[in-house]
Amino acid sequence: MRLGWLSLSLMLSITTHAVADSKSTSASSPLQTLLQTKNWGLVQPGTMCIEQYQFLPSGEVLIQSNKERVSGTYSYLEKQQGFELPAVVINFKTDNQQPDCAGNSENQAGTSTTNFIKKESDQKVYFCLDSLGKSCPVYLRPER
Repeated sequence: MRLGWLSLSLMLSITTHAVADSKSTSASSPLQTLLQTKNWGLVQPGTMCIEQYQFLPSGEVLIQSNKERVSGTYSYLEKQQGFELPAVVINFKTDNQQPDCAGNSENQAGTSTTNFIKKESDQKVYFCLDSLGKSCPVYLRPER
C-alpha cells in the first residue's frame, strides 16, 4: 500500500507540474507570436546594441544591427520529437557589409543560420543553440 501512495503522489506531482507548465505560456505557436508583432529586438548580454528583426508573413526577414542591414528568407521547422524545440532557419540574401552590434562587417549573403525557438511568453522568445533549449544566449522582445 505504501508503494501505491508513493505512485499516486508522484503522478499527482507530475500532473500538477504539467498543468502549471501548460499555463505558463500562451496558446499561440512561436511563429504566430513572431508574426503578430512587427518589430522584435534581439537582446544580447553585454551590449546595449539591440538588433531589430522583422518577420514578414511572406517568409521574408529584415534585420538591422548597428549600421548593418540584412535581408533574407526564413522557414519555420516544426519540432520532430515532443521534447524538441521548433526552429527558424534564416537564409541571408543581401548584406550591406557595415558593422553590426558586435563590430563585424562580414558579408553574410549566401549563408544561413538555424535558431531553435523557446517561447517564454508573448513578450520573450529565446533563440537557442540546441533543440532541447539548454543553451539560449539571446532573446527577442517586442519593440515599438
